[in-house]
Amino acid sequence: MENSNTQIISSEETVMSNIQNIFQSFVDNGGEPKVTAFKRHLDQLINSDIKPLCTRSGKSADGTDWRSEVKTKFGGRGMKWVFVSLENIQPTLTSLGEQGVDTEDYSKFITDHGQAWIRFSGPRINNGVKAAAFEVRTGGSTLDHPKQLHYIPLHDLDDAISFINTTPHSLKLEEVAKPQEVEEEAVEVEAVNEIEVELSETAETPVIEESYEDMMGDLEALMDMENEEL
Repeated sequence: MENSNTQIISSEETVMSNIQNIFQSFVDNGGEPKVTAFKRHLDQLINSDIKPLCTRSGKSADGTDWRSEVKTKFGGRGMKWVFVSLENIQPTLTSLGEQGVDTEDYSKFITDHGQAWIRFSGPRINNGVKAAAFEVRTGGSTLDHPKQLHYIPLHDLDDAISFINTTPHSLKLEEVAKPQEVEEEAVEVEAVNEIEVELSETAETPVIEESYEDMMGDLEALMDMENEEL
């Protein structure tokens, strides 16, 4: 019981210390050192910084529920997966790499394709900004990655994404050619090259020139016979 009271007192002291720091900052920035003026300042801070963090702050000033609107946007079959540009995803990949996440295979796949694919997770508040959160499934698109999130602010969302309308797995975006397939392709290319060489050699055979030489030989033989008769 004594420990519980001690913790409460410590928490209250921390809160008061924070409020005093906010008040001092308010005064240092030109605010009036009065209770009413400081209270107005606190109200502004609550509206701008605290309300967006509250669970009931989902409704906008016009009464619409922005969280529900975001969920609806990505609702329905095949609407969870979207493409984003490589530039858009890069900061998140860099951050994941710094955290020890292996992003090598995923980075190679998206670079080869020219776009990155991410899966909608849900509406979020990110650094005080309304955003849509997406999973970056670096370990494979069929595996859940709930802690690897990429955030796109709502005001940039429509310009940043394009719907895939299916899944990366269905499009085989994460498949690489097997060694056997590569070998078979090489054999096919070699066979085609051999056929082309044979056709080229056949086309270059001087059939017409040989016929002309035979004709000239016959003519010379005929002239010799005429000379002998003369």
